[in-house]
Amino acid sequence: MHEGRKLYDKVKDILLLKTTDGVYETVAEYLEKNKEKHENVIYFATDTNQQAQYIRLFKEQGLEAAIMDTPVDKPFVSFLEYKNQDIKLKVQRVDADIDSLQEKEDAEISEAKKQADEFEANQMQELFRAAVANEKLHVKLEALKAEKVSAMILLSEESRRMMEMMEAYANNEEFKAMFANMKPDETLVLNKNNKLVKALLSMAGKEEKKEDAALLCHQLYDLALMSHRPLTSEEMTAFIDRSNLLLEKLTAFEA
Repeated sequence: MHEGRKLYDKVKDILLLKTTDGVYETVAEYLEKNKEKHENVIYFATDTNQQAQYIRLFKEQGLEAAIMDTPVDKPFVSFLEYKNQDIKLKVQRVDADIDSLQEKEDAEISEAKKQADEFEANQMQELFRAAVANEKLHVKLEALKAEKVSAMILLSEESRRMMEMMEAYANNEEFKAMFANMKPDETLVLNKNNKLVKALLSMAGKEEKKEDAALLCHQLYDLALMSHRPLTSEEMTAFIDRSNLLLEKLTAFEA
């Protein structure tokens, strides 16, 4: 369909998407079924194992995503958007945004509450940037509907597609030089409804809790990272060492 555009026009109405609910639906059926939750947006997963946490979040909110896990799906996503410009179709990965996973905020939130939320968000960003040694890390503090999820990594759809393009042209020296300094536009989202994040918020700013707060920050960051991509060997070694240290602290506290 991608190579033969006329073929797409002939079979577009019977093109089936397999979803995370285990059913097969046409594009029109998927959009109609989900229009009240996210109009003219198709969410998709590329790796059901790696993205298991995101898929679980979707299912818990009564949402579904298409499974697009083959190499040909990467260019087909953009092609599908191009062929459906009339409805401004968006096709994006389950880890691209959290609009459908957030609690609705009170429209009449007070100015004092806004300032308090902004202060906490800035505090968390400074804390995590120092803990993971990344001054460019974007951190957001949001109220997610699923309390069990502590943190998650988001990568904008535009950034992801650019990274995929860089991979595709990895052997093109001119292209590599052009985008040599480009980094993924990743955002760490902290769930302020989660108990661990609440504990971290209470620890922030306390000098006697500084070391423990840094450990917890790094652990939450790595947990979010593991749901987003495989850890490198160095990252995994550090994660295991830190997990053992946290367990030692826990057992010492219990003793």
